[in-house]
Amino acid sequence: MTCGKFSVGKGGILLPMDDGAKAITSHVGETLDVEVAWDRDPIYHRRVFATMRDLAKETGQTPEWMRAQLLVYCGLFNIVGDLNGKHVVAVNSMSRHSMRDEELRHFWDDAKEHVVTRVLPLIHNETVRDRLLTAVTSF
Repeated sequence: MTCGKFSVGKGGILLPMDDGAKAITSHVGETLDVEVAWDRDPIYHRRVFATMRDLAKETGQTPEWMRAQLLVYCGLFNIVGDLNGKHVVAVNSMSRHSMRDEELRHFWDDAKEHVVTRVLPLIHNETVRDRLLTAVTSF
């Protein structure tokens, strides 16, 4: 499978923007399924996920748990039912298919406050806590 970057032109025409996209459009007459993913700043994306991974490690949790906690803290979830008298929660996806770059930035801006007030106090080593505070607030 080939990946490519396209721009949407007038009339909904997809215009190839890179070599991968040009390779895809070379199959004139073929029907293709297109999967849309929002463009993201790859450096910002990696920093957010690396920081969540570091926070998870230092709190003894998994990166998936940390991501879910931050999404819940920021209100990015849905209550999908009840089980034994407790709400069942489904957190929103952070994939490029679901969250645009600006939404990722907005999420991280909101999450910073929760990291400082709820997550960092769980880290007992002051040096590690200070390093992570700097990492969280630096971008």
